[in-house]
Amino acid sequence: MKKLIFLTTLIVLFLVFIAPAVLALGIKYLPGDLQPPLEGTRGVYWIFEVSQEFFSPMDNLTALGMSIKNPNLKNKKDITLLLYDENGNLVRKSVLNGQNIEDGAFVRFLFDPVKDSKNRHFKFVLSAPDAGAEDLLEVFYTQKKPSWIGKMVAIEGVEESEIDGGVSLVTLHKPESSLFVIKTIYRGWLAQISTSLF
Repeated sequence: MKKLIFLTTLIVLFLVFIAPAVLALGIKYLPGDLQPPLEGTRGVYWIFEVSQEFFSPMDNLTALGMSIKNPNLKNKKDITLLLYDENGNLVRKSVLNGQNIEDGAFVRFLFDPVKDSKNRHFKFVLSAPDAGAEDLLEVFYTQKKPSWIGKMVAIEGVEESEIDGGVSLVTLHKPESSLFVIKTIYRGWLAQISTSLF
């Protein structure tokens, strides 16, 4: 009986303390924040583009995630994300094809990490110049944007108009190392335990 209790205790300790570290080795991106609620959409096609300003909450910005509508999976054209720094310099470009975007899917625009991105101001522009009105993509926006999401602008050719709210997006960041991910997980886990106990 004592052996069974000892073995059970070992298994529980492994699951609680060791398994998260092992599972953390497979994590490729850390989110900067939670995705804000989805409250409306803005079409992206032909000369209709969307521009969004934001601050990166962490270093090594390597992707932007957002939810996109592709009604009836009609769109088979490319959608391009251009990322600009605070000086208006193009720093990254990411292209996805509409046939890989399911309707309402959370989509990640991946690019090489921007190493010193923490607290820096960026802007991205979404465009799909080859898409027509019949196969437009729609990006979800939110009225409940966090403080790090800035101004959203609708672009029609050369005309720009500011939109209330902002793109419902998530910044994704490449971890410095597996050890950093493990440390972050345990730090958050211990903080949750301490707040529930006291």
